[in-house]
Amino acid sequence: MMDCREVRETLFLFVDNEMAADLLTPFRDHVAKCPGCAQKMDYTRKLLWLVRERCVRCAAPRDLRTRILTSLPHRRNSIPEL
Repeated sequence: MMDCREVRETLFLFVDNEMAADLLTPFRDHVAKCPGCAQKMDYTRKLLWLVRERCVRCAAPRDLRTRILTSLPHRRNSIPEL
């Protein structure tokens, strides 16, 4: 079973669907029994939704994206068409 500190430390992993599978049940069990953590999770979900919906999306210029991608060792030979 997780405690409140562990839930706070892993909250964003859960909300972003990046939490390790072995932590899902303890996380969910704690949140189901702890009103404070349930409230924090609800607030975090709403905040992230608001940020994602309201923030202006912009893309880096093509030349910058190409330079960044070619600087990554694992991407040098597989640059996608931009």
